[in-house]
Order: sequence, then C-alpha cells, then structure tokens
Amino acid sequence: MRAAILALSTLLCAAPAAAADLSAPGRGLFLDKCGKCHLEGGTGTFMLGRRLGKDKALLEDRTDLNPAYVRRVVRHGVNSMPWLTPVELPDADLAAIASYLARTRQQ
Repeated sequence: MRAAILALSTLLCAAPAAAADLSAPGRGLFLDKCGKCHLEGGTGTFMLGRRLGKDKALLEDRTDLNPAYVRRVVRHGVNSMPWLTPVELPDADLAAIASYLARTRQQ
C-alpha cells in the first residue's frame, strides 16, 4: 500500500510538468503521431537533414512550413515518408499538427 501511494504521488507531482510541455495546441499530437520519426535522432529528421540541410531537419524548429504543405505531405507522402490515411491520422488531428508546425514563432 505504501508503495502504491508513493507511486501515485510521484505521478501527480509529475503531471503538471508534462502538461506544460504539451501546452501548444497540436504539440501533443505531433509528439504522439510524428515524434518517432521527426524528433531529434529520428529517421525523418536524419533524412530531412541530408536532403535539406541540418537547419531544416527538425520540423518543430522550422519557420518555413505552412499548414497546406504539411497536410499535403502527410496525405500523399514524399520521398521516404509514407502517406497516412484519415484512418491512421484523422483530418482534425492533422489540421492541429499542421497548425502547430506552421505557427508563428517569436524571435
């Protein structure tokens, strides 16, 4: 019982930090659906770095993406990235991810 209470208190203390990390709309979906390939060390990041240069490898750091382009690449694929169907990634989730990646960044 003591171990269960300790585990629960650890989870409750960690929850606000995790929520803060996901505060930007669409970021949680991006991490969940795209992060495996498009975070640091992912195959997608590696391939984009080879093709476009390291400055354009991490999607979250780019400032040249627009929602229509992101949606097109996801639905039709490009080079080694396969296309994803609306069953794999619903349109509403894709729209949130595309908006997140195309968000205006403050310099």
